Amino acid sequence: MKYLLNKIMIGLFLIGVLSSCDSFLDETPDNRLRLDSYEKIAELLTNAYPGGSGVFMEWMSDNVGADPKNTQRIDMTQAYRWENVELEGQDTPSYYWSSHYSAIAHANQALSALEGVKEENTELRNAIRGEALACRAFAHFMLVTVFAKSYDPQTAASDQGIVIMKEPEVTLLSQYKRSTVKEVYDFIEADLSEAIGLISDKYYKNSGKYHFNKAAVLAFASRFFLFKQNYPAAEKYATELLGSEYNPRMIRDYSQVYTGTTSEVIAYKFTDPSLLSNLLLIRKDVLYGYKAYTGYRFNQDVYQSLVISKKDMRFSVSYSYGGTASFLPKFQRDLIRKTSITSSSGYPYTIEVALRAEEVFFNRLEAWLMMGVDKLPLFEEQFNQYLMAVYAQTVNYTTLLGSYKRVYAQLSEHDLRLKMVLDEKRREFIEEGLRWFDICRHNLSVQHIDVTGASYFLTEKDPRKVLQIPQSAITYGGLDPNVREDISEPKAHLVNNN
Repeated sequence: MKYLLNKIMIGLFLIGVLSSCDSFLDETPDNRLRLDSYEKIAELLTNAYPGGSGVFMEWMSDNVGADPKNTQRIDMTQAYRWENVELEGQDTPSYYWSSHYSAIAHANQALSALEGVKEENTELRNAIRGEALACRAFAHFMLVTVFAKSYDPQTAASDQGIVIMKEPEVTLLSQYKRSTVKEVYDFIEADLSEAIGLISDKYYKNSGKYHFNKAAVLAFASRFFLFKQNYPAAEKYATELLGSEYNPRMIRDYSQVYTGTTSEVIAYKFTDPSLLSNLLLIRKDVLYGYKAYTGYRFNQDVYQSLVISKKDMRFSVSYSYGGTASFLPKFQRDLIRKTSITSSSGYPYTIEVALRAEEVFFNRLEAWLMMGVDKLPLFEEQFNQYLMAVYAQTVNYTTLLGSYKRVYAQLSEHDLRLKMVLDEKRREFIEEGLRWFDICRHNLSVQHIDVTGASYFLTEKDPRKVLQIPQSAITYGGLDPNVREDISEPKAHLVNNN
């Protein structure tokens, strides 16, 4: 009963769907799930992975541009202009928020249910607890990264974070309080540290890539500690996964992945669980791929500003939507979750590589750079090997650094190397949403030109980098909204180019 009530409460708090109560009251107790075995709890945890896509973060980044031929969607336009996105369906911040808190609710229920199971299998119990803790930590982390300021050791204790959900919710229409960024990070770190010691791949079926396996939790740890600016810890967990030497087996070979007769075939290969660099796969409810001729997208203008060599294997295959908009074959766009067995329609979704080894590689590069000159030889050696691989042996570290020195002569040696890392990471993960996090963490500015020719500017420390929490969370949960600068004044952010 607590489990089903918890699902209802998450809906009330996050979405305001009051009609859920009727279906709950109409259901007989005998039809409700009793979490009285490890097998049932493990099955419950399949719902502890958030289905909300962060594709809207691409629209806010410098990875997209305008295509006047496209039909414009209001949610994409609002994100592109860094306004509050008012819609609450798929591909929106509100859906992202609700899906992540739903994942937390399932993880909390699993943790609570474990306490009542009578089975004697400590190893299995620990493995399930580890997965639940990792899921809870991951969902909290993604929420605080999107809906709060980036972690700053000087201000984290006072910066407003998100709501920490530690227990299953059993009170109807509770009021909530947002913790500070530091409190949220401390909570995540405790969950994550315990999870690392408990997670076991022994009990997963098939590849285990749809669960927090051992490799995935190490990858998450490398991201978490990098964002927390604990660089030795980020290095530690990255090295535990990758090994101390450059590991080409954990970097995808695009000459093998980007092969096939259609974009769907290539996308399947990109997300294939058997690919060693794919560490955690999550099914995401997303409309973006099905609304091909809409809104702001990766286009030829972005391509020309981003790609420095025709030998860049990461851009060796791309597809055009018509006009200037393009896409890379990283996601299958023909997947439908049917509403019933006999239905011919349903909800579109995709399989997302939520964590992959290439990110861990870049996490360690950045950590080494931040740790000082003692790590510079490692940084240069392994960065060079990566560059040679993705540029088909035509670009190396020395030549790239020389080019950056000529173009960005005003930057220090450290900042030059950091820019090189962030730029190559941007190329590696374009259309995957990670660029937005680097824009926020490193105080990068962005300029957008919309379909009318008007320019919009996101400044280095722009308060709009912190997304507004959903109105339903403010109304039903009693949460304080984020303070975002009034963007109705055009002089700070908008210049008409006409």
